[in-house]
Amino acid sequence: MSSFITTVLLSFFILLIALVLFRFVGVPVYQVRAVNVQAFLNLAISGQATPSDWDVFIGIPIRHDAELDKIRCECAMLTDEITERQGKLVFSESSRQTLTHLLQQVELHIEASE
Repeated sequence: MSSFITTVLLSFFILLIALVLFRFVGVPVYQVRAVNVQAFLNLAISGQATPSDWDVFIGIPIRHDAELDKIRCECAMLTDEITERQGKLVFSESSRQTLTHLLQQVELHIEASE
C-alpha cells in the first residue's frame, strides 16, 4: 500500500513540475510568415509541392495575419482543381493563374512590411 501512495505522490509532483515548467517556458508556436507562404506558392506553381505540403498549408489557420489567412483560404478553395501525379500536385491552368495572382499579393505584403 505504501508503494502505491509513493507512486501516486511521485507522479503528482512530476506532473506539477512539468506544468510549472510549461507555464514559464511556454508552449511552442508554429507561425507561418509571409516568406513561408511565398516559398510554398513558388513550390506549388513550379509543380514541386506534395499533397502533404498542401494539406499542412491549408490546414493550419494563420491567426496572427488576416491577409495571409485570406490567401490560405483562397488556396483551399482550389483543392477541387488539383490532381496528383507521381507524388506531386498538378494544378489546372486557371488554378495556376490564381496561385500566381496570390503569389503577387504575398510579395506586395512582404514589401509593405519591410
